[in-house]
Amino acid sequence: MKKTISKTKADLGLLSVTFFWGTTFIVSKIALTEISLLNYLAIRLTIAAFAMNLIAYRFRKDLNKSTIRDGIIIGIFLFSSYFFQMWGIQYTSASNAGFITGVHVVLVPIFTVWFFKDKPQISSVIGVILAFTGLFLLSGGSLSKLNIGDFLVFICAITVTFHVIYTGKFVPKHNIYLLTAVQLSTTSILSIIFLFFSTNLLIEITFNIFAVLTYLALFGTVFTFLMQTAMQRFTTSTRTALVFSMEPVFAALFAYLIAGEMLTPLGWVGGLLILTGMIIAEINWKMLFK
Repeated sequence: MKKTISKTKADLGLLSVTFFWGTTFIVSKIALTEISLLNYLAIRLTIAAFAMNLIAYRFRKDLNKSTIRDGIIIGIFLFSSYFFQMWGIQYTSASNAGFITGVHVVLVPIFTVWFFKDKPQISSVIGVILAFTGLFLLSGGSLSKLNIGDFLVFICAITVTFHVIYTGKFVPKHNIYLLTAVQLSTTSILSIIFLFFSTNLLIEITFNIFAVLTYLALFGTVFTFLMQTAMQRFTTSTRTALVFSMEPVFAALFAYLIAGEMLTPLGWVGGLLILTGMIIAEINWKMLFK
C-alpha cells in the first residue's frame, strides 16, 4: 500500500520546491559573473543528469522508445527555458526574472486553449490581463524600459509553458523517474553540444563556483523535480498553484538578502498584480464555491 500524507505536509513539501527555485535566480546571476553561460549550463545540467540517472537506474528495465522520445521532447523545452532564463538574468534583476518567469502560470491555460480548442475560462483571461499589466508596471510603466534581459526571460516563460503542457501530457504514460532522467540527460547533451561548438570551451573554475553549480543541480533541479512529483499526488491543483505563486516572492526576497536588489514601488505593484493573475488563472472557481 502506498504511503499517504496530509495535504498540509504535501503543501509544505511543495513550498520547499518554490523556496529552492527562489534561491536559484540570484545565485545563478552571481555565478554567471564568474563563468560563461554555456559553461554554467554544461556543468549544472550534467551534474543534475548524472544524479537523476543514478536515482532512476533501478527502473532501467521499464525504459522504452516511447519514454525516450517523450523525454527528449520535454528535455528540449526544459533546456530552452534554462538557456533563455540564464541568458536573460545577466541583463536584468533577479527579482524581475522571478516575476517574469512566473507569468508562465497564466500562459499555460491560454496556450492549452489554443492547442486543444477548449473554451477559455474567464478566470484565465482575467489572469492574463493582470499579469501583463503587472509586467508593464514592473518595467516602470513604459515598455521602452524593458531591457533585453526582460525579453529573454519572457521567452523563457513561453518555453516553460510548453514544458508544463507537454509534461502534463506525457507524465501519466511513463515511469516518472525514467522520464525525468531522459529529459535531464537531454538538457545535459544539448548544453555540451552548444559548448563544444562555441568559442568559449570549458575553462578552469574555482571550488566555490563548482560548489554553487552543484547546489543548483542537486537542489535547484533534481530535488525540486522529485519533490514536486512526490507531493503533488497528495494535494489539489488549486493548492499547488497557490503554493507555486510564492516562487517569485522568494526570488525577490533572496535577491534582496543576498545582493541588496530592490524593486521600485511601481515594480512591487506590478509584481503583486502578476501574483494575483497567477492565482486567479489557476483557481477552479466552480469547485471553490460548490
